[in-house]
Amino acid sequence: NIAGSMCGALLPSGNVVDVIDGVACTLIDNGMPCVIMAAADFGLSGQESREDLDADAGLKAKLESIRLQVGPLMNLGDVTEKSVPKMTLVSPPVNGGAINTRSFIPHRCHATIGVFAAVSVATACTLKGSPAAALAAIPADGRYLIEHPTGAAEVLIETGTDGSVTGAGTLRTARKLFDGRVFPRG
Repeated sequence: NIAGSMCGALLPSGNVVDVIDGVACTLIDNGMPCVIMAAADFGLSGQESREDLDADAGLKAKLESIRLQVGPLMNLGDVTEKSVPKMTLVSPPVNGGAINTRSFIPHRCHATIGVFAAVSVATACTLKGSPAAALAAIPADGRYLIEHPTGAAEVLIETGTDGSVTGAGTLRTARKLFDGRVFPRG
């Protein structure tokens, strides 16, 4: 299990939700320390382009204020010079996925979402009361499509009979890059 890989616990603060600067945040580490927040709490739809989000100085200042405050709560200490935690805005899915994301690493909106961050987001979707759970379309088969600006990352989440996450994984695909023949000389 990858829970608490950097923070020591799946929910390092001990809470499903912590309110920081008036924003409901899930501080979670299931492979990657992430702060999960509803885009709507920032006056956003969650469908904004990366360029628009990167140009929004007010948004970035709010995100950084929250990031600096949660560092100690997540057992990461002073995160001023660190790339963690990843700040992730969530919104309802729009392309058949489980949830839509916009991730800041740490100050720029990322084109995709990292594999372990996607696992952390999918796990947050399973936590009753979290901003992610309130917006997620939970898949019956445990295959979570985590939408991001350029597509979706697919992760597998296994849950126990009590609803707790018992396993997490990723799906990778491969395609043939070339086909060729080599002829020996001579």
